[in-house]
Amino acid sequence: MLAGCRDELSSPSASGRHAGPSWSAVLTAFAMVAGSVSTAFGQESLSTEALAAQATDPTASLMSFQLYNWYTPSFHGIDGTGNQVVFRTALPFELAGTRHIFRLTAPYVTSSPGGADGFADLTLFDLMTFDRDWGRFGVGISGTLPTGAEGLTLDKWTAGPALGFVNSSVKRMNWGLFAQTFFSYAGDDDAADVGLVNVQPVLSYQLGKGRSLSVGNSAFVYDTENSRWSSLMLGVNYGFIVGWKGQKWRPNFEVDYDFKDDRGNQEWVLRAGVALLVPRT
Repeated sequence: MLAGCRDELSSPSASGRHAGPSWSAVLTAFAMVAGSVSTAFGQESLSTEALAAQATDPTASLMSFQLYNWYTPSFHGIDGTGNQVVFRTALPFELAGTRHIFRLTAPYVTSSPGGADGFADLTLFDLMTFDRDWGRFGVGISGTLPTGAEGLTLDKWTAGPALGFVNSSVKRMNWGLFAQTFFSYAGDDDAADVGLVNVQPVLSYQLGKGRSLSVGNSAFVYDTENSRWSSLMLGVNYGFIVGWKGQKWRPNFEVDYDFKDDRGNQEWVLRAGVALLVPRT
């Protein structure tokens, strides 16, 4: 899924002093690398409507390379703004006759209320998927790697089961649920233990001509260590399929609001990005 769940588990605690890389250079490099990879793998001929539906389904076997900017104009209870540049890739593959979808998310924090900048922790999952008449379901594993800069990392290795389903039996609509879990099992002994359940509602509607509305990065995060909901993020995403340089791209825009008004939580989040879609041959 292109506008998928809230993966930035080590959310920025810091105010921007870092201007970050040149956007023109980043976009040029992204287009060159992603385009080369897509050419190497080849593309399946899919209708624009089918491609738009797969792009909003986290269990779909759709290869994609995605680049986003996530801007936080306000936080609950504290002053300041935040910004992240996020690269995400989804890579389908087969193993022992079973379909898998592997996804990796790498956020780079360019500004945050506390002053930290740099890479945050990597988030990944591997999901085995199974097709059914009504849609698809999947089971697998999710986790994070403590690769983030100081102030932007959990300092823990985490892993846990992931599972979800998407029902596509209603014309033009996908609906379902996708859950990832993150439980610490190694890392800095002085760092707090991690126990998080990230529940992502899946709801999208195809508007026609490759356009779609979805709930995007909406996610409800439960903290098992403290027995409480830590985030209740809900939003709306609009995207559309375009052709450029012989490839299929999905620009998309999103607005989210966190209804859990704990001090330091993101309040509003504005997201904009583009995804290169590569149906496998």
